[in-house]
Amino acid sequence: MSSWDINPDGVGGVLKSVSGHLGDEAGTEGLTGEITAVGKNMETAAAKAASEPIGIALRGFFGFCSADMGAMAAKTASAVNGCSGAVVAYMNGNLEMAAEAQANAGFVEDPGLNRPKGAELR
Repeated sequence: MSSWDINPDGVGGVLKSVSGHLGDEAGTEGLTGEITAVGKNMETAAAKAASEPIGIALRGFFGFCSADMGAMAAKTASAVNGCSGAVVAYMNGNLEMAAEAQANAGFVEDPGLNRPKGAELR
């Protein structure tokens, strides 16, 4: 077969743990939940600031950082999906499919999360 030595149960446990830390698409738990909370807290702080320039600066800071935070979550989800696909392919004996899934693990589709105009996904 191959010289790879993959423990599917072990990999599944790690992927389940990582997915739990990542959170859900609704942004209610894990990393995605924290990103949502940071946005809400930043908006609250900006609204309660005693100074309009401070509010503008806080909103601008979050706008700048949100692209990177969204990309971090998207890359993590891509890695989990790619790894899972590679292990399934390996278990099915299709090494070519496993190699393709592994190669595609770094590909991230642009989620378009509150990104300022002109900012690109890294």
